[in-house]
Amino acid sequence: MQNVQKTVLSQYACSPTLNALIAAWNQAFDPATLIETWYQQIWNLETAQGYGLDVWGRIVGVQRILSITSDAFIGFEEAEDLTEDSFNSAPWYSGTVSSGNYRLSDDGFRQLIYAKAMANITDGSITSLNAILMTLFAGQGDAWVSDHGGMSMTYTFGFVPSAVQISIIQNSGVLPRPAGVRVTYAIKG
Repeated sequence: MQNVQKTVLSQYACSPTLNALIAAWNQAFDPATLIETWYQQIWNLETAQGYGLDVWGRIVGVQRILSITSDAFIGFEEAEDLTEDSFNSAPWYSGTVSSGNYRLSDDGFRQLIYAKAMANITDGSITSLNAILMTLFAGQGDAWVSDHGGMSMTYTFGFVPSAVQISIIQNSGVLPRPAGVRVTYAIKG
């Protein structure tokens, strides 16, 4: 309560014991501190931590735990996967892939949440897809989308993505795949 004295009957207004009890109860039950803590740690995406970010992840549809393919295989230039390497640099695909789980840090997960939120409301234009890439890979290097016409496009990266970033790019659903459009990935780094 803002003014406890307004709630005390006039005949008890001068009672030091009653006033002390009411003031203590008012301070103990004041929700202002709790509301501020809840806002900063859960509701405000810029300052949310741990559980708060997990709540935001459920809201936008992403998970903190990513399944990462740790193997690279021989591939060809027209391959659509970022885990293919050239000849003499990786083994042939044997039919099994070793994978592991990776837990994103709060900062990495926050970045993924922002990108997924943008993907949820994107109009599918090259401009909005590039905005998602700029949010997801801020400060890491150039990343852009190229429209080739004929219902095909390429996500191009001017840096070599880490295994975690490759998992985000290909498995998290953050980078939109417009219906009927052939999507490829390229590294020009």
